[in-house]
Amino acid sequence: MHLPSGRNQIVLLGDAATLQIPMLRQDIGMKGKLILCADSVQNLPEEDLTYFDDVWPLAHLGETAVFHFRRLQRLLKEEKDAWLTQTYLEQTINTLPDMVWYKDIKGIHLHVNDAFCTAVSKRKKDVEGKDHYYIWGIPREVYEASDYVCVETEEDVINARKTCLYDEEVMSAQGLRKLKTYKTPIFDEDSQDIIGTVGIARDVTQEKEYRSTIQRLTREDQLTSLLNREYFYDVLKQNDRQAYTLLSFDVEGFHGFNERYGHPLGDAVLQIVAEELRLAFTTNHVARLGGDEFAVFLPDALSDEAAEASVRAFQEQLAFMLSMDDRMKHLRVNAGIVHAVPGMTPERVIRDGGRALDRAKEVGGGACCSSGESVMA
Repeated sequence: MHLPSGRNQIVLLGDAATLQIPMLRQDIGMKGKLILCADSVQNLPEEDLTYFDDVWPLAHLGETAVFHFRRLQRLLKEEKDAWLTQTYLEQTINTLPDMVWYKDIKGIHLHVNDAFCTAVSKRKKDVEGKDHYYIWGIPREVYEASDYVCVETEEDVINARKTCLYDEEVMSAQGLRKLKTYKTPIFDEDSQDIIGTVGIARDVTQEKEYRSTIQRLTREDQLTSLLNREYFYDVLKQNDRQAYTLLSFDVEGFHGFNERYGHPLGDAVLQIVAEELRLAFTTNHVARLGGDEFAVFLPDALSDEAAEASVRAFQEQLAFMLSMDDRMKHLRVNAGIVHAVPGMTPERVIRDGGRALDRAKEVGGGACCSSGESVMA
């Protein structure tokens, strides 16, 4: 007898011995329910019994049929609900770009999503049932000697018994990755015992690189990688309560050089000047103010002699570098020196540096002049 039940098929058999049970099982499919109605199964081979989903007693079946069918309906509903829940879970976690994993209390991966497999460059069947060291390809001794904290943080989550957020680093198939990771304990359904953890990790490597790039672009000159004018002003403002030395530079005849040889070669000159400034003055505060104008902030209140000596050393080294190209060898860099005193505004210091530089440009040929009035301010 065959009874339809939604998309599942229920098959009742009165005499199993006369049927080809394996073929019947194959015919109804694994989603169908194959029920044996019999008072005894002694004459049925044990291997055939494995094909049945349930055995209903044949005696008094008419009286108990409603009970058995209702129980079967509940079972079918529970299986359907479980399938839907599993399908919802799989669809959800596998469409996420974030890594998702479930571990038991011993740290063995029970289940992972597609993004996790991509990160570790392994298939799910190669991941599930394995521990952290195998999956990430990290020998235990290397892990213990490194800054990786994945295993330790899971122990922290278990001890804290609540969701925790961590910044972690792992060596993945794409190289060292920075992760923002949420880890949550999983509690047993009948007690408050923790049986495992679930983790969700977002790869923020690229995000942090973007943020770093944005921060760099807001303070650096794109051509020379020196500080830009706006950020350099901030440096001066942050130090306006102390005495310091400001050096100003410009490339003599740079405008004519650009017109004669073109901007690409002119850019190369500016990059050479920037690099030599960076090497000559061991400070993080070297800036390109614009065009061919540069400036250096020195936190010490140098004397005119000490400041001029450092400028001359830079000019000599720069002249040597420029002499390697016949087109550049006649270029010279003039310099102005400002001795800033506490309370001077960045605008005042830059203006005085410009005046000192103008006097040096009047002399020309790589001159160096100091703004004497700045000392009097």
